[in-house]
Amino acid sequence: MTGYAILLPETLLIVGALWALFAELLPGGDRGSAWLGAGLAVLASAFAAMQPMGALGPFGNLLAFDGPARFARVAITVLVAVWLMWTAGRGTGRVREAVALALFTAVGAMFMTEARELITLVVAVELATMPAYVLMGYRKGDVRGLEGALKYFLLSMLTSLLMLYGFSFLYGLTGSTHYSGLNLDAAGTLGLLALMLSLVGLLAKLSAAPFHYWAPDAYEGADPWAVAFVSTVPKVAGAVAIVRLLAAVAPGIAASGTVLLAIAAASMLLGNLGALNQTDVRRLMAYSGVAHTGYLLLGAATLSAGGYLAAVFYAVAYAFPSMAVMLVAAEEGPALADFNGLAERRPAVAWGLVALLLSLIGIPPFLGFFGKLGLFTAALGRGYNVVVVLAVMMSVVSAGYYLRIVRAMFFAKPADDTTGDIAVAHPAVAPSTIASVALGVCVLVVIGLGIGAGPALSALGQMLR
Repeated sequence: MTGYAILLPETLLIVGALWALFAELLPGGDRGSAWLGAGLAVLASAFAAMQPMGALGPFGNLLAFDGPARFARVAITVLVAVWLMWTAGRGTGRVREAVALALFTAVGAMFMTEARELITLVVAVELATMPAYVLMGYRKGDVRGLEGALKYFLLSMLTSLLMLYGFSFLYGLTGSTHYSGLNLDAAGTLGLLALMLSLVGLLAKLSAAPFHYWAPDAYEGADPWAVAFVSTVPKVAGAVAIVRLLAAVAPGIAASGTVLLAIAAASMLLGNLGALNQTDVRRLMAYSGVAHTGYLLLGAATLSAGGYLAAVFYAVAYAFPSMAVMLVAAEEGPALADFNGLAERRPAVAWGLVALLLSLIGIPPFLGFFGKLGLFTAALGRGYNVVVVLAVMMSVVSAGYYLRIVRAMFFAKPADDTTGDIAVAHPAVAPSTIASVALGVCVLVVIGLGIGAGPALSALGQMLR
Protein backbone atom coordinates (compact mmCIF):
# COMPACT_ATOMS: atom_id res chain seq x y z
CA MET A 1 0.00 0.00 0.00
CA THR A 2 1.27 3.43 -0.96
CA GLY A 3 -0.17 6.90 -1.37
CA TYR A 4 -3.56 7.57 0.14
CA ALA A 5 -4.32 3.85 0.36
CA ILE A 6 -2.06 3.63 3.39
CA LEU A 7 -4.61 5.74 5.28
CA LEU A 8 -7.36 3.19 4.68
CA PRO A 9 -7.50 2.10 8.39
CA GLU A 10 -8.11 5.68 9.52
CA THR A 11 -10.60 6.23 6.70
CA LEU A 12 -12.63 3.19 7.76
CA LEU A 13 -12.88 4.48 11.33
CA ILE A 14 -13.95 7.93 10.11
CA VAL A 15 -16.69 6.30 8.03
CA GLY A 16 -17.87 4.44 11.13
CA ALA A 17 -17.86 7.65 13.18
CA LEU A 18 -19.88 9.56 10.57
CA TRP A 19 -22.35 6.68 10.32
CA ALA A 20 -22.80 6.74 14.11
CA LEU A 21 -23.45 10.49 14.09
CA PHE A 22 -26.39 9.96 11.72
CA ALA A 23 -27.41 6.54 13.04
CA GLU A 24 -30.85 7.89 13.97
CA LEU A 25 -31.62 8.23 10.27
CA LEU A 26 -29.80 5.10 9.09
CA PRO A 27 -30.54 1.37 9.36
CA GLY A 28 -29.64 -0.37 12.60
CA GLY A 29 -29.96 2.52 15.02
CA ASP A 30 -27.77 2.68 18.12
CA ARG A 31 -26.69 -0.94 18.21
CA GLY A 32 -26.20 -0.92 14.45
CA SER A 33 -23.66 1.88 14.72
CA ALA A 34 -21.71 -0.11 17.33
CA TRP A 35 -21.83 -3.27 15.21
CA LEU A 36 -20.70 -1.40 12.10
CA GLY A 37 -17.93 0.38 14.00
CA ALA A 38 -16.65 -2.91 15.40
CA GLY A 39 -16.64 -4.50 11.95
CA LEU A 40 -14.83 -1.54 10.40
CA ALA A 41 -12.29 -1.59 13.25
CA VAL A 42 -11.56 -5.27 12.53
CA LEU A 43 -11.08 -4.45 8.84
CA ALA A 44 -8.86 -1.50 9.75
CA SER A 45 -6.76 -3.79 11.93
CA ALA A 46 -6.32 -6.25 9.06
CA PHE A 47 -5.30 -3.50 6.62
CA ALA A 48 -2.88 -2.00 9.14
CA ALA A 49 -1.29 -5.41 9.73
CA MET A 50 -0.83 -5.94 5.99
CA GLN A 51 0.99 -2.64 5.56
CA PRO A 52 4.42 -3.36 4.03
CA MET A 53 7.52 -2.24 5.88
CA GLY A 54 8.77 1.16 4.79
CA ALA A 55 5.51 2.07 3.07
CA LEU A 56 5.34 5.67 1.90
CA GLY A 57 2.49 8.00 2.78
CA PRO A 58 1.11 10.96 0.85
CA PHE A 59 2.29 13.68 3.23
CA GLY A 60 6.06 13.58 2.99
CA ASN A 61 7.79 13.81 6.36
CA LEU A 62 4.65 14.62 8.36
CA LEU A 63 3.67 11.01 9.06
CA ALA A 64 5.76 7.86 9.57
CA PHE A 65 4.39 4.46 8.54
CA ASP A 66 7.11 2.30 10.05
CA GLY A 67 7.14 -0.72 12.38
CA PRO A 68 6.10 1.06 15.60
CA ALA A 69 3.26 2.82 13.79
CA ARG A 70 2.03 -0.44 12.30
CA PHE A 71 2.17 -2.23 15.65
CA ALA A 72 0.34 0.59 17.43
CA ARG A 73 -2.30 0.94 14.71
CA VAL A 74 -3.09 -2.77 14.91
CA ALA A 75 -3.29 -2.63 18.71
CA ILE A 76 -5.50 0.48 18.72
CA THR A 77 -7.95 -0.89 16.16
CA VAL A 78 -8.22 -4.22 18.00
CA LEU A 79 -8.89 -2.37 21.28
CA VAL A 80 -11.54 -0.27 19.53
CA ALA A 81 -13.14 -3.41 18.07
CA VAL A 82 -13.24 -5.03 21.53
CA TRP A 83 -14.81 -1.94 23.11
CA LEU A 84 -17.42 -1.58 20.37
CA MET A 85 -18.27 -5.29 20.48
CA TRP A 86 -18.90 -4.98 24.19
CA THR A 87 -20.95 -1.83 23.61
CA ALA A 88 -23.04 -3.63 20.98
CA GLY A 89 -23.74 -6.42 23.45
CA ARG A 90 -24.19 -4.41 26.66
CA GLY A 91 -24.77 -0.78 25.78
CA THR A 92 -27.99 0.80 27.03
CA GLY A 93 -29.74 4.00 26.03
CA ARG A 94 -28.20 6.27 23.42
CA VAL A 95 -24.79 4.89 22.50
CA ARG A 96 -24.39 6.24 18.98
CA GLU A 97 -22.72 9.46 20.12
CA ALA A 98 -20.36 7.43 22.32
CA VAL A 99 -19.50 5.23 19.34
CA ALA A 100 -18.72 8.30 17.23
CA LEU A 101 -16.62 9.89 19.98
CA ALA A 102 -14.63 6.69 20.49
CA LEU A 103 -13.94 6.29 16.78
CA PHE A 104 -12.81 9.91 16.37
CA THR A 105 -10.55 9.47 19.42
CA ALA A 106 -9.09 6.34 17.85
CA VAL A 107 -8.35 8.18 14.59
CA GLY A 108 -6.51 10.88 16.51
CA ALA A 109 -4.63 8.23 18.47
CA MET A 110 -3.51 6.54 15.25
CA PHE A 111 -2.25 9.84 13.85
CA MET A 112 -0.38 10.42 17.12
CA THR A 113 1.54 7.19 16.56
CA GLU A 114 2.46 8.27 13.02
CA ALA A 115 3.27 11.96 13.58
CA ARG A 116 6.88 13.01 13.13
CA GLU A 117 6.35 16.74 12.92
CA LEU A 118 5.36 19.03 15.79
CA ILE A 119 2.29 20.72 14.32
CA THR A 120 0.97 17.40 13.08
CA LEU A 121 1.43 15.97 16.57
CA VAL A 122 -0.51 18.86 18.16
CA VAL A 123 -3.46 18.36 15.80
CA ALA A 124 -3.43 14.60 16.43
CA VAL A 125 -3.29 15.02 20.21
CA GLU A 126 -6.28 17.35 20.22
CA LEU A 127 -8.26 15.06 17.92
CA ALA A 128 -7.53 12.17 20.29
CA THR A 129 -8.43 14.02 23.49
CA MET A 130 -11.32 16.38 22.72
CA PRO A 131 -13.85 13.57 22.09
CA ALA A 132 -12.50 11.83 25.20
CA TYR A 133 -13.51 14.82 27.36
CA VAL A 134 -17.11 14.36 26.28
CA LEU A 135 -16.96 10.58 26.65
CA MET A 136 -15.85 10.91 30.28
CA GLY A 137 -18.81 13.17 31.05
CA TYR A 138 -21.26 11.30 28.83
CA ARG A 139 -24.05 11.16 31.45
CA LYS A 140 -25.34 14.73 31.31
CA GLY A 141 -27.29 14.53 34.56
CA ASP A 142 -24.44 13.11 36.65
CA VAL A 143 -22.75 15.94 38.57
CA ARG A 144 -19.75 13.84 39.60
CA GLY A 145 -19.19 12.69 36.05
CA LEU A 146 -19.29 16.24 34.75
CA GLU A 147 -16.94 17.36 37.52
CA GLY A 148 -14.45 14.64 36.63
CA ALA A 149 -14.66 15.46 32.93
CA LEU A 150 -14.12 19.15 33.71
CA LYS A 151 -10.98 18.34 35.74
CA TYR A 152 -9.72 16.24 32.85
CA PHE A 153 -10.47 19.04 30.39
CA LEU A 154 -8.90 21.86 32.40
CA LEU A 155 -5.67 20.03 33.21
CA SER A 156 -5.41 18.71 29.69
CA MET A 157 -5.84 22.17 28.22
CA LEU A 158 -3.24 23.64 30.59
CA THR A 159 -0.67 20.95 29.82
CA SER A 160 -1.38 21.22 26.09
CA LEU A 161 -0.59 24.93 26.26
CA LEU A 162 2.67 24.15 28.06
CA MET A 163 3.43 21.59 25.35
CA LEU A 164 2.87 24.21 22.66
CA TYR A 165 5.14 26.59 24.56
CA GLY A 166 7.82 23.90 24.56
CA PHE A 167 7.33 23.34 20.84
CA SER A 168 7.88 27.05 20.27
CA PHE A 169 11.23 26.72 22.08
CA LEU A 170 12.15 23.73 19.92
CA TYR A 171 11.36 25.68 16.78
CA GLY A 172 13.25 28.73 17.99
CA LEU A 173 16.33 26.65 18.82
CA THR A 174 16.39 24.57 15.64
CA GLY A 175 14.38 26.45 13.02
CA SER A 176 12.47 23.27 12.19
CA THR A 177 9.25 21.54 13.22
CA HIS A 178 10.20 18.19 11.67
CA TYR A 179 11.70 15.62 14.03
CA SER A 180 14.63 15.10 11.68
CA GLY A 181 15.67 18.74 12.17
CA LEU A 182 15.39 18.95 15.98
CA ASN A 183 19.08 18.87 16.82
CA LEU A 184 19.70 20.25 20.33
CA ASP A 185 23.34 19.26 20.80
CA ALA A 186 24.37 22.84 21.57
CA ALA A 187 21.16 23.98 23.31
CA GLY A 188 22.25 23.27 26.90
CA THR A 189 19.81 24.03 29.73
CA LEU A 190 17.40 25.80 27.40
CA GLY A 191 17.15 22.62 25.33
CA LEU A 192 16.29 20.58 28.44
CA LEU A 193 13.58 23.12 29.36
CA ALA A 194 12.18 22.95 25.82
CA LEU A 195 12.04 19.14 25.93
CA MET A 196 10.40 18.98 29.35
CA LEU A 197 7.75 21.55 28.43
CA SER A 198 7.12 19.65 25.19
CA LEU A 199 6.59 16.39 27.06
CA VAL A 200 4.21 17.85 29.65
CA GLY A 201 1.13 17.47 27.47
CA LEU A 202 1.89 13.86 26.61
CA LEU A 203 2.79 12.98 30.20
CA ALA A 204 -0.55 14.38 31.37
CA LYS A 205 -2.39 12.25 28.80
CA LEU A 206 -0.58 9.23 30.23
CA SER A 207 -1.41 10.37 33.80
CA ALA A 208 2.25 10.37 34.81
CA ALA A 209 3.18 11.96 38.15
CA PRO A 210 2.93 14.83 38.98
CA PHE A 211 0.24 15.34 36.31
CA HIS A 212 -1.92 12.45 37.48
CA TYR A 213 -4.27 14.11 39.96
CA TRP A 214 -7.11 14.40 37.47
CA ALA A 215 -7.28 10.66 36.84
CA PRO A 216 -8.81 9.22 40.06
CA ASP A 217 -11.60 11.81 40.24
CA ALA A 218 -12.32 11.71 36.51
CA TYR A 219 -12.40 7.91 36.43
CA GLU A 220 -14.59 7.69 39.54
CA GLY A 221 -17.15 10.09 38.11
CA ALA A 222 -17.34 8.44 34.69
CA ASP A 223 -19.07 5.26 33.58
CA PRO A 224 -16.70 2.27 33.74
CA TRP A 225 -17.23 1.53 30.05
CA ALA A 226 -16.02 5.05 29.20
CA VAL A 227 -13.01 4.64 31.49
CA ALA A 228 -12.23 1.34 29.75
CA PHE A 229 -11.68 3.23 26.50
CA VAL A 230 -10.13 6.50 27.68
CA SER A 231 -7.61 4.77 29.97
CA THR A 232 -6.22 2.48 27.27
CA VAL A 233 -6.35 3.67 23.66
CA PRO A 234 -4.84 7.15 24.28
CA LYS A 235 -2.16 5.55 26.48
CA VAL A 236 -0.91 3.36 23.61
CA ALA A 237 -0.82 6.40 21.33
CA GLY A 238 0.90 8.54 23.96
CA ALA A 239 3.63 5.94 24.47
CA VAL A 240 4.52 5.92 20.78
CA ALA A 241 4.36 9.72 20.53
CA ILE A 242 6.69 10.13 23.51
CA VAL A 243 9.33 7.72 22.27
CA ARG A 244 9.28 9.30 18.80
CA LEU A 245 9.84 12.76 20.27
CA LEU A 246 12.53 11.50 22.64
CA ALA A 247 14.35 9.68 19.85
CA ALA A 248 14.49 12.92 17.89
CA VAL A 249 15.33 15.40 20.65
CA ALA A 250 16.69 13.70 23.78
CA PRO A 251 20.07 12.44 22.43
CA GLY A 252 21.33 16.03 22.37
CA ILE A 253 20.37 16.70 26.01
CA ALA A 254 22.46 14.92 28.61
CA ALA A 255 20.08 15.34 31.57
CA SER A 256 16.89 14.24 29.82
CA GLY A 257 17.25 10.60 30.87
CA THR A 258 17.70 11.58 34.52
CA VAL A 259 14.58 13.74 34.53
CA LEU A 260 12.51 10.99 32.92
CA LEU A 261 13.89 8.50 35.41
CA ALA A 262 12.73 10.71 38.29
CA ILE A 263 9.24 10.98 36.76
CA ALA A 264 9.14 7.19 36.31
CA ALA A 265 10.13 6.56 39.93
CA ALA A 266 7.58 9.08 41.26
CA SER A 267 4.83 7.55 39.11
CA MET A 268 5.58 4.03 40.31
CA LEU A 269 5.62 5.09 43.95
CA LEU A 270 2.55 7.35 43.95
CA GLY A 271 0.53 5.05 41.71
CA ASN A 272 1.08 1.81 43.58
CA LEU A 273 0.82 3.29 47.06
CA GLY A 274 -2.24 5.32 46.12
CA ALA A 275 -4.06 2.22 44.83
CA LEU A 276 -3.59 0.16 47.99
CA ASN A 277 -6.55 1.49 49.99
CA GLN A 278 -9.03 2.12 47.19
CA THR A 279 -12.48 0.50 47.39
CA ASP A 280 -13.71 1.77 44.02
CA VAL A 281 -12.30 -0.21 41.11
CA ARG A 282 -12.23 2.89 38.92
CA ARG A 283 -10.00 4.77 41.37
CA LEU A 284 -7.91 1.66 41.90
CA MET A 285 -7.31 1.32 38.17
CA ALA A 286 -6.63 5.06 37.89
CA TYR A 287 -3.76 4.84 40.37
CA SER A 288 -2.71 1.58 38.77
CA GLY A 289 -2.50 3.40 35.43
CA VAL A 290 -0.18 5.97 37.00
CA ALA A 291 2.08 3.15 38.19
CA HIS A 292 2.12 1.44 34.80
CA THR A 293 3.01 4.74 33.16
CA GLY A 294 6.00 4.78 35.50
CA TYR A 295 7.11 1.36 34.28
CA LEU A 296 6.66 2.53 30.69
CA LEU A 297 8.73 5.65 31.28
CA LEU A 298 11.48 3.53 32.81
CA GLY A 299 12.07 2.10 29.36
CA ALA A 300 11.79 5.51 27.68
CA ALA A 301 14.33 6.97 30.14
CA THR A 302 17.04 4.67 28.75
CA LEU A 303 17.04 6.78 25.55
CA SER A 304 17.87 3.60 23.64
CA ALA A 305 16.14 1.76 20.81
CA GLY A 306 15.58 -1.27 23.04
CA GLY A 307 14.01 0.84 25.77
CA TYR A 308 11.76 2.65 23.31
CA LEU A 309 10.50 -0.60 21.81
CA ALA A 310 9.94 -2.09 25.28
CA ALA A 311 7.90 0.99 26.29
CA VAL A 312 5.64 0.71 23.23
CA PHE A 313 5.19 -3.01 23.75
CA TYR A 314 4.41 -2.56 27.44
CA ALA A 315 1.73 0.05 26.70
CA VAL A 316 -0.11 -2.60 24.67
CA ALA A 317 0.50 -5.30 27.29
CA TYR A 318 -1.13 -3.00 29.85
CA ALA A 319 -4.04 -1.84 27.70
CA PHE A 320 -5.78 -5.16 27.05
CA PRO A 321 -6.15 -6.37 30.66
CA SER A 322 -7.00 -2.87 31.88
CA MET A 323 -9.81 -2.52 29.35
CA ALA A 324 -11.22 -5.93 30.27
CA VAL A 325 -11.20 -5.19 34.01
CA MET A 326 -13.13 -1.97 33.50
CA LEU A 327 -15.65 -3.63 31.18
CA VAL A 328 -16.36 -6.23 33.86
CA ALA A 329 -16.78 -3.37 36.34
CA ALA A 330 -19.30 -1.85 33.93
CA GLU A 331 -21.27 -5.10 34.08
CA GLU A 332 -20.99 -5.89 37.79
CA GLY A 333 -20.59 -2.47 39.39
CA PRO A 334 -17.64 -0.18 40.11
CA ALA A 335 -17.27 -0.91 43.84
CA LEU A 336 -14.85 -3.59 44.96
CA ALA A 337 -17.72 -5.19 46.91
CA ASP A 338 -19.62 -5.61 43.63
CA PHE A 339 -17.10 -8.28 42.66
CA ASN A 340 -17.95 -10.36 45.73
CA GLY A 341 -18.94 -13.89 44.78
CA LEU A 342 -18.27 -13.36 41.05
CA ALA A 343 -16.67 -16.81 40.81
CA GLU A 344 -19.99 -18.38 41.78
CA ARG A 345 -22.11 -16.24 39.47
CA ARG A 346 -19.81 -16.16 36.44
CA PRO A 347 -16.88 -18.55 36.88
CA ALA A 348 -15.49 -18.09 33.35
CA VAL A 349 -15.33 -14.31 33.78
CA ALA A 350 -13.74 -14.66 37.22
CA TRP A 351 -11.00 -17.00 36.00
CA GLY A 352 -10.38 -14.78 32.98
CA LEU A 353 -9.94 -11.82 35.32
CA VAL A 354 -7.42 -13.80 37.36
CA ALA A 355 -5.25 -14.20 34.27
CA LEU A 356 -5.60 -10.50 33.41
CA LEU A 357 -4.76 -9.34 36.93
CA LEU A 358 -1.73 -11.64 37.13
CA SER A 359 -0.56 -10.14 33.85
CA LEU A 360 -0.85 -6.63 35.32
CA ILE A 361 1.22 -7.74 38.30
CA GLY A 362 3.83 -9.22 35.97
CA ILE A 363 3.52 -12.93 36.74
CA PRO A 364 4.74 -15.40 34.08
CA PRO A 365 3.69 -16.78 31.68
CA PHE A 366 1.33 -13.89 30.96
CA LEU A 367 2.01 -11.00 28.62
CA GLY A 368 2.66 -8.42 31.32
CA PHE A 369 5.65 -10.39 32.59
CA PHE A 370 7.41 -10.23 29.23
CA GLY A 371 6.56 -6.55 28.91
CA LYS A 372 8.19 -5.78 32.26
CA LEU A 373 11.10 -8.07 31.47
CA GLY A 374 11.87 -6.00 28.37
CA LEU A 375 11.68 -2.74 30.33
CA PHE A 376 13.85 -3.96 33.19
CA THR A 377 16.43 -5.46 30.82
CA ALA A 378 16.76 -2.18 28.93
CA ALA A 379 17.04 -0.20 32.18
CA LEU A 380 19.66 -2.55 33.63
CA GLY A 381 21.65 -2.17 30.43
CA ARG A 382 21.84 1.56 31.13
CA GLY A 383 22.87 1.06 34.74
CA TYR A 384 19.55 2.06 36.32
CA ASN A 385 19.88 -0.69 38.93
CA VAL A 386 18.34 1.19 41.86
CA VAL A 387 15.25 2.22 39.94
CA VAL A 388 14.81 -1.31 38.58
CA VAL A 389 14.89 -2.63 42.16
CA LEU A 390 12.26 -0.02 43.04
CA ALA A 391 10.15 -1.14 40.06
CA VAL A 392 10.34 -4.79 41.15
CA MET A 393 9.36 -3.82 44.70
CA MET A 394 6.42 -1.78 43.43
CA SER A 395 5.32 -4.74 41.28
CA VAL A 396 5.17 -6.77 44.49
CA VAL A 397 3.17 -3.99 46.13
CA SER A 398 0.75 -4.02 43.20
CA ALA A 399 -0.11 -7.63 44.01
CA GLY A 400 -1.61 -6.30 47.24
CA TYR A 401 -4.41 -4.42 45.50
CA TYR A 402 -4.89 -6.60 42.42
CA LEU A 403 -5.28 -9.70 44.58
CA ARG A 404 -7.94 -7.89 46.60
CA ILE A 405 -10.11 -8.18 43.50
CA VAL A 406 -9.30 -11.91 43.30
CA ARG A 407 -10.18 -12.31 46.97
CA ALA A 408 -13.50 -10.56 46.44
CA MET A 409 -14.36 -12.79 43.47
CA PHE A 410 -13.49 -16.12 45.10
CA PHE A 411 -13.65 -15.74 48.87
CA ALA A 412 -16.04 -12.89 49.77
CA LYS A 413 -19.77 -13.20 50.16
CA PRO A 414 -22.15 -10.95 48.21
CA ALA A 415 -22.44 -7.44 49.63
CA ASP A 416 -24.90 -6.93 52.49
CA ASP A 417 -27.82 -4.57 52.35
CA THR A 418 -27.87 -1.22 54.11
CA THR A 419 -28.62 -2.81 57.49
CA GLY A 420 -25.54 -4.98 57.30
CA ASP A 421 -27.49 -8.00 58.58
CA ILE A 422 -28.91 -9.76 55.54
CA ALA A 423 -26.89 -10.91 52.54
CA VAL A 424 -28.72 -9.96 49.37
CA ALA A 425 -28.36 -11.58 45.98
CA HIS A 426 -26.30 -9.72 43.41
CA PRO A 427 -28.43 -8.63 40.46
CA ALA A 428 -27.98 -11.08 37.61
CA VAL A 429 -26.12 -9.90 34.54
CA ALA A 430 -28.03 -10.74 31.38
CA PRO A 431 -26.09 -13.14 29.13
CA SER A 432 -24.50 -11.56 26.09
CA THR A 433 -22.46 -13.69 23.71
CA ILE A 434 -20.89 -10.76 21.92
CA ALA A 435 -19.83 -9.06 25.17
CA SER A 436 -18.31 -12.36 26.33
CA VAL A 437 -16.40 -12.63 23.06
CA ALA A 438 -15.05 -9.10 23.57
CA LEU A 439 -13.75 -10.00 27.03
CA GLY A 440 -12.43 -13.29 25.68
CA VAL A 441 -10.32 -11.48 23.08
CA CYS A 442 -8.51 -9.61 25.86
CA VAL A 443 -7.87 -12.84 27.75
CA LEU A 444 -6.64 -14.60 24.60
CA VAL A 445 -4.23 -11.77 23.81
CA VAL A 446 -2.77 -11.86 27.34
CA ILE A 447 -2.55 -15.66 27.58
CA GLY A 448 -1.81 -16.44 23.93
CA LEU A 449 1.03 -13.97 23.51
CA GLY A 450 2.33 -14.95 26.94
CA ILE A 451 2.40 -18.72 26.44
CA GLY A 452 3.59 -18.36 22.84
CA ALA A 453 6.06 -15.68 23.84
CA GLY A 454 9.00 -17.01 21.83
CA PRO A 455 7.65 -16.88 18.26
CA ALA A 456 5.08 -14.20 19.03
CA LEU A 457 7.54 -11.72 20.53
CA SER A 458 10.06 -12.47 17.82
CA ALA A 459 7.51 -11.56 15.17
CA LEU A 460 6.48 -8.43 17.10
CA GLY A 461 10.12 -7.45 17.48
CA GLN A 462 10.60 -7.65 13.72
CA MET A 463 7.47 -5.54 13.26
CA LEU A 464 8.72 -2.90 15.66
CA ARG A 465 12.11 -2.53 13.98
